Amino acid sequence: MSGRKHRGSENMENLCPITRKRSTNKCGPTPAVSATKSGHYELPSSPSALTYEALEEMGIGMLDSEESSSSALSAIALAVSATSDDNSNETTPYVNVSRMLHHQQQRLNMSSTADTTLDSSSNNTTVIEDAQQRLVRQSAEKLQALTQVKRSALGSETGSNSNSPSKRLRNPLVAVTCNNQSDAAAPLNLQPSTSRQAQMRLAKKPVVVPPPQTARLVPTDSFFVYRTPSMSAHISSGINYFERLSDEIVLDIFKWLPKKTLLRLSTVCRRFNRCSRDETLWTRLDLGLRTLRPGALEQILSRGVLVLRLAQVSIQDPAFTPSANFKFRLQYLDLSMASISKGSLQMLFSHCRQLKKVSLENNDLDDNICAEIAQNKSLEAVNLTMASGLTASSVRLLMESLTNLSSLNISWTDLTADAVTALVTHITPNVIRLNVAGCRRVLFDSHVVTLQKRCPQLLELDLSDCNSLTPAVIPAIMKFKMLEYLSVSRCYLIPASKFIELKSMASLTYLDIFGMLSDAAMEVLEKQMPEMGINKFIHSSVSRPTVGTRRTSIWGLRTRD
Repeated sequence: MSGRKHRGSENMENLCPITRKRSTNKCGPTPAVSATKSGHYELPSSPSALTYEALEEMGIGMLDSEESSSSALSAIALAVSATSDDNSNETTPYVNVSRMLHHQQQRLNMSSTADTTLDSSSNNTTVIEDAQQRLVRQSAEKLQALTQVKRSALGSETGSNSNSPSKRLRNPLVAVTCNNQSDAAAPLNLQPSTSRQAQMRLAKKPVVVPPPQTARLVPTDSFFVYRTPSMSAHISSGINYFERLSDEIVLDIFKWLPKKTLLRLSTVCRRFNRCSRDETLWTRLDLGLRTLRPGALEQILSRGVLVLRLAQVSIQDPAFTPSANFKFRLQYLDLSMASISKGSLQMLFSHCRQLKKVSLENNDLDDNICAEIAQNKSLEAVNLTMASGLTASSVRLLMESLTNLSSLNISWTDLTADAVTALVTHITPNVIRLNVAGCRRVLFDSHVVTLQKRCPQLLELDLSDCNSLTPAVIPAIMKFKMLEYLSVSRCYLIPASKFIELKSMASLTYLDIFGMLSDAAMEVLEKQMPEMGINKFIHSSVSRPTVGTRRTSIWGLRTRD
């Protein structure tokens, strides 16, 4: 028995070290416990160790500060755990107080039986058991009252001052409940023992890393589909209310849809197929950098497209069916650097009679294609830059037929001298923008004189890389009274001194002479003509559908909805 007492005292020292002991009685030392009571508290397994006297004996008195409150409550928890296991030096987390008291009651019964056997007195046994039960109930009630007082105190302090440092301190016995309360199932959140043996045991235990928790989608009631009774009735009735809409309303809805969606809608029903083909939905279309399968171009143009961009498009043969006999509504067509056969190109222009602006840059042409182009009497701008296959007869036919032409770019087309003569002789006087750059050794001063007589209203004239021009061409150029832009870049036979004579042209605003003068001579020329912009435009914009980096429009017209 003495050995058991000795082990109990060691466990109590480990569980409640000297550094935890505090005396809360400020008036004087705590009065000593009587010998009769201390006899009951010597055994750590006795349930009566939870009374105030036992707590005072361990250095725990009535609490009057928050710091001592936390320490004392920790010590209470350690004392409770000590009574639950005689051979343990550390606390057991998540201990239920009611279960602990039940075990203590069993141990009381065992100890009382042993005492009864030793004393051989049945009457004294009954009295001792009643006294011990009363002590257990009193201890539990006092602990419960103390816990409730501390809960209310901590709750009021937390609500009154949210910035207090005490809010950041966690009380280890906040969840402690006693005497089989309604929340008795709540586990105790106890601090571990500070003994050296307990710390060594914790160090030897393997650290278990919990698996990462993946986010789960929790169903919520904040999202719902609201349907009025009339909506539900219309859905369940099976009536197609779309059929009650007029074609005008359907077309007004379809006009906001992309072209791909319109193609899918055409497969829904016959009415959608008819409405999706309406020409008001296909006014403009951009198919640049795409590949069109055989017959696709005919299907596109048959929908009534007015503005069509086919720059750098690869069109596979046959683009049209041989039996096609209809006229397209196409007015603006960009076929710059497109890959299309001569037969398909001729078929395309044979069905177009309303073209206003067309670009055939870097395309292969012949006399038949030029004849079909000439049938478009309303053409205003034609871009034939780097086009091949132009002859003198085709150039003459185009110039004689296109009387409404106002802008023409026929640069770098490898024209012959006869073709240049046909150009300047039969060009319409309505042309105000002309680019004949790249006519090396075939365009002479006499051609410029003829052009000045034929088109006196020119506003822009590009004669770049016409190496056969001489200084005698400057007086002929100065006769253009309305000329605003002139380019004579890389015309090496014209001396720099002749350019100063252009200073007398009141209408001339921009002059490009790239590759003609050195930097020093350029500075002198700029001082001589301070009001004229020199070398401002690297590339010509005459009749070009797109200028700069803008690729969503041709000739200022949008190609995308």
